[in-house]
Amino acid sequence: MEKSKLKVTIFGNQYALKADASNKYIEETAAHVDKTMREIASKFQDQSDTRIAVLAALNIADELFQARQQIPNSLEVKTKKLIDTLSAALQD
Repeated sequence: MEKSKLKVTIFGNQYALKADASNKYIEETAAHVDKTMREIASKFQDQSDTRIAVLAALNIADELFQARQQIPNSLEVKTKKLIDTLSAALQD
């Protein structure tokens, strides 16, 4: 697969990127990082760009870990429903 190349702007800085993903995916990902950094910067105006970037990384990592925790719970609920449905069907 050919690498996709494009330029994105995050928190006022332009980055040239290459990735195996589509340009739209890369742009959306960069926009999410930019938005998160801007939200943090608006709350903590006296912080350095590096500190804002670290806080944004922590927020995004938290989103990831929360999403990962929801997936097993969702699968567990669906599996239990399927088992209950199959048990009920086998009893009939």
